[in-house]
Amino acid sequence: MRLLPGLIVIGAMRAGTTTLYHHLSNHPEIGMSRMKETDFFVPKMNFPLGMSWYQSQFDPGYSIYGEASPNYAMCHLWRGVPARIHGILPDVRLIFLARDPVDRLISHYQHAWSTGTARVKPEELMASRVGQNMLETSRYTMQINAYLEHFAREQLLIIDFDEMRRDPQSVMDGVVDFVGVSRYGIADIPTFNDAASNARLPGFVQRAWRSRGLRRFDRYISRGARDKARNLLSVAPNRSAPAIGPELRAEIAERLAPDARAFRVLSGLPFDSWQV
Repeated sequence: MRLLPGLIVIGAMRAGTTTLYHHLSNHPEIGMSRMKETDFFVPKMNFPLGMSWYQSQFDPGYSIYGEASPNYAMCHLWRGVPARIHGILPDVRLIFLARDPVDRLISHYQHAWSTGTARVKPEELMASRVGQNMLETSRYTMQINAYLEHFAREQLLIIDFDEMRRDPQSVMDGVVDFVGVSRYGIADIPTFNDAASNARLPGFVQRAWRSRGLRRFDRYISRGARDKARNLLSVAPNRSAPAIGPELRAEIAERLAPDARAFRVLSGLPFDSWQV
């Protein structure tokens, strides 16, 4: 039996994908991947592990399977991901969460600083490769257009991050309708964010955690055991990121405004609370 996803949460990074993953994981008809971010369709990450590894991420007994990998919505960085997904899963349903692109970028920066993957000062951010990557990740129109070259618009659901925070039940009703399973109540499910504990993992643990060698053994590690191990190993001190001042925030907004306007047209959503 081929256990392959019928839905993929493709991003955006820092826009609620972990919360959505947990909401979906609690649905009795949906089997989400054991590892939230399989990053399978990124060749420099886990694609070389092969289809048997990917299928081992899913336990049998569900109506539909899914995963959530925000790296899939970094098409400027990881080329060919949409085509690779389409080649294996041409009928898959895609879900994209859109957060205010300025706030998303700032959250991305804070996350990169706290995990130690970037140490660029705010005044140097926009001129750096790190800053350019963060800008491109917040250009949602560009990211989604890369998927629309391969998938029908009807296969893509775009969710407003702010709406999911305001009315998660209504948003989840729309999600399960989109993927074709029954509605269910999520009132008692909390908001999740693994970033806080991940940020407190020592550097050598983070590197091992992401290594392809360790991921070969994922099929033997339950989701609960993974979460317990991460919490036990999260012992490093918090690394607070520098503040982003109003001038830099305004510059980020100016750079992202054209794409934000185009994204409103593409998505058909107003995004009234966005600052761009």
